[in-house]
Amino acid sequence: MRRVVGLLLLFVVPLPLQAQGELPKMNFNDVREIAPGIFFRYSAISATDQNVVFGGSNNIWVVMEDYVVVFDANFPKEAGDVIEAVKKTTDKPIRYVLDSHHHGDHAYGNAVFTKAGASIVAQTHCARLLRISGPQEFADAGKGATGRKDVAASFLKVPDIIFDEKLILDDGKNRVEFLFLGHAHTAGDAFMYLPKHKVLCTGDACTNGPFNYMGHSDSASWIRVLDKAMQLDVKMVCPGHGPLAGPEVLKKQQRYFSELREQVRKGIDAGKELDDILKTIEMPWHKEWTGIEANTRKDETRHVYDELLGRIMPWDLVEDFGIYEGPSPTKKTSGWTAPKRIIVPNLMPARLLELKRIAPEVLFVPVKSTEEAAKEAGDADAVLGFCTSDIVSAGKKLRWIAVGHAGVEKDLVPELVKSAIVLTNTQRLYGPNVADQAMALLLNLTRGPIQKGPGNWKELKSVSKADELHGKSMLIVGLGGIGTQIAKRAQAFGMRVLAIDANEALVKPDFVFSLSRPEMMMELLPKADVVVLAVPLTEKTRGMFGAKQLSAMKPSAFFINIARGGLVKTPDLIAALTKGEIAAAGLDVSDPEPLPDGHPLWKAPNLVISPHIGGQSVGAMDRQWRLYRENVRRFVAGEPLLCVVDKQRGY
Repeated sequence: MRRVVGLLLLFVVPLPLQAQGELPKMNFNDVREIAPGIFFRYSAISATDQNVVFGGSNNIWVVMEDYVVVFDANFPKEAGDVIEAVKKTTDKPIRYVLDSHHHGDHAYGNAVFTKAGASIVAQTHCARLLRISGPQEFADAGKGATGRKDVAASFLKVPDIIFDEKLILDDGKNRVEFLFLGHAHTAGDAFMYLPKHKVLCTGDACTNGPFNYMGHSDSASWIRVLDKAMQLDVKMVCPGHGPLAGPEVLKKQQRYFSELREQVRKGIDAGKELDDILKTIEMPWHKEWTGIEANTRKDETRHVYDELLGRIMPWDLVEDFGIYEGPSPTKKTSGWTAPKRIIVPNLMPARLLELKRIAPEVLFVPVKSTEEAAKEAGDADAVLGFCTSDIVSAGKKLRWIAVGHAGVEKDLVPELVKSAIVLTNTQRLYGPNVADQAMALLLNLTRGPIQKGPGNWKELKSVSKADELHGKSMLIVGLGGIGTQIAKRAQAFGMRVLAIDANEALVKPDFVFSLSRPEMMMELLPKADVVVLAVPLTEKTRGMFGAKQLSAMKPSAFFINIARGGLVKTPDLIAALTKGEIAAAGLDVSDPEPLPDGHPLWKAPNLVISPHIGGQSVGAMDRQWRLYRENVRRFVAGEPLLCVVDKQRGY
């Protein structure tokens, strides 16, 4: 929940444990020991009674052997109340406070707990949001007549300890698991799970009542997160807001989002606007649970409506693939004007309708070829899906060209490079499918092709292979979107991942053993059992892998190229395979490409080839489309574009 309102005075009286299996009945600001050493503080909130002054989030604390763990920092004033409540239950110090997410009623009390000697813990995305958007949001929360005085008198404390997926505290008596299950209420929602007592603390990923602020949510992902939460062995749920509940509240929360998405989708498909869709929302069970009708929740319905229409940023592009805004003109740029005409590929009617819904004032012109695109580009503001020198020359008003692939070596024609036109690509989006292809090539080399066989068991065994990846070292040259995805998969196979990347600002991920600069490649090649190329093709990288590099590899090593054929000197690779300088190679790309019939590569020993299919998958096509749609929304709104290519660097 994300609100900034008044306060209630807190009077804490620890209440006795309920009988086995019963949920305790509590008044606002009561504290209940819900399991041995586990306390729940019920915070004031109401969706219908305006006289109930909002008291921030519920709080839970766990008394460990030597210290106390608190779930959620609340607002500054309530943080002080919680500290006093903790003192009435134990004399042990508060050592850790977990922010379930970055909203003020869950994190703005951090400074109060820090002064009391605690360290603040948060999931990676929560910590990022507190660092990036937190200062301005914190300042705004303390301003004006409705601003909170306790926030104005405090300061924003960012987390001290950050985790990605799981952080465990275990003293032998109690076990506390901090879990990240995905984007739900916000990008960085953290759960606290107490497996010995089967208690799950959800923050606002699950509330017991109609308290779901959805402004930073992804409802489709939220449904999946609740699926994961329901796989845990839970008897009691401590929600972010609302009274204690059993595990059925997780199902109710999920059911609400599922039915809301389904009913809003039906309304959109029927051509209805939001107000008309609201009138059709029917969930009789919802009022029994929350006390209000589902069709009165206009903000939540609007959020889902905008999600389904593509009017909200697809969060997974940022969180899963690391796509960020790049330098591009915005409405704040001098001389900026709203675009009026965009050239697009010959889209299916449903896709074209999606674009028209997010930019009704723009004329979208479908074309079938680069030649048609060049003819129509004269007065166009942007071209999607095509890039040639003719298009650039014809487009006197062009400000943006979007291509549907990652490698742009063929798109960076001189006319484009010297122009002010912004070029965007699909960098990082093809990481999962290309990484899958890299691993498929490698497994083909280590385990042999899985096939029906030549006809009998003995002959089948004679062509099979039986090597393993566990314990081997992989050197990935290029730790961008694709390289990162390969590294994750290799680490999951038990490999030690070494990486090389030219980006000096790149931070080494936990799943990578070492990260080095390109000048270290010759030193690292002899240490690798597998070498994978995952760098873009530029003038600097063309032909970067030849006889010198191949001869530096172990004779038992495998070489994989899923980037671009032009990175490798093909005659040198053929020679290395023929002479046995390396054990084998797997290629999804080649130079030349397509590989002609009779080319010497076809006859090279210990080589497997796939026909440049790494970039192909249903998921990749979906991500490409959602990026196109989001960038159209941004372009029309005058916001920075995503996946902007540095035309000088070539990627």
